[in-house]
Amino acid sequence: MQVLISARGLTISASYRARLQERVEKAAGRVPKPIEARVMLTRERNRRTAAITLLAKHHTLRSEETALDLAAAVDAALAALTRQVRQLKDRIRGHKPAVRKALASVDGDADAAAPAIEVRQVPVKPMSVEEAVEQIGLDREPFFAFTNAGTGSVNILYRRRGGGFGLIEPVA
Repeated sequence: MQVLISARGLTISASYRARLQERVEKAAGRVPKPIEARVMLTRERNRRTAAITLLAKHHTLRSEETALDLAAAVDAALAALTRQVRQLKDRIRGHKPAVRKALASVDGDADAAAPAIEVRQVPVKPMSVEEAVEQIGLDREPFFAFTNAGTGSVNILYRRRGGGFGLIEPVA
């Protein structure tokens, strides 16, 4: 990741530039796939402004703070950027469904307890597709397994998200 530091109305020393670059890289290190960081330091009459923009693969984070002292403005801008990074990480971490975590623990660790599986035994009686549609309409279940009277094979009838039904038929 590259860090671009620029200043308007003031000059910054090489040591301050290096320390600022380290601090920005540390804050950006927690972002998934950071691309670049831009730091703009500005001096106006009685105030100093620090604006930090962090570009990542799918996110852009920006903070701008003004203070009487340049160091205070930079500290406040980095604190705001760090807070945004933490919120982004929490949002990303909280977005993953629990099913993935359970499957990952089962695949990754043979000693891990398997997720609870509900087993329901139902008689599979031969019926037509129309009868199966009526049956799934009565039960309000998301799917229904039955033996197709015409083919003799086990079929699965399921509800589609957009409405209607879908039918799964095995082929030999």
